[in-house]
Amino acid sequence: MDDNKKDEYLFRKICALNDMLTDLVSSYRLSVGAAEEFNRVALAHRKDIEDAVDRADDFGHLADEVRKKLKKCIRIYFAGLDYKLEHIEEICEKAEASEKLCYRLNKFSEEKKDFD
Repeated sequence: MDDNKKDEYLFRKICALNDMLTDLVSSYRLSVGAAEEFNRVALAHRKDIEDAVDRADDFGHLADEVRKKLKKCIRIYFAGLDYKLEHIEEICEKAEASEKLCYRLNKFSEEKKDFD
């Protein structure tokens, strides 16, 4: 897999994890709010309130896991960008040399076809 495809893959993964985290955090906040409201209801049973708090807690743990994965992907992505920024001149020189070589090979192939 070349660098551009790796960068694109990481970027897509970062976007997907970010969307997932946004949804989980929203669900977490709603669950916490619902548990708090449920706690205010005078007729609510203690077990029902504990279950609501547990559900909210589960969303919190899921959000934490996604956040850790997102952080790891972002670090990898930025490390690649940092490397490219540090070596941009070298990368550009190699790309330019590659383009010149391809141009010469294509020209040579055309001349060979004309000669045959």
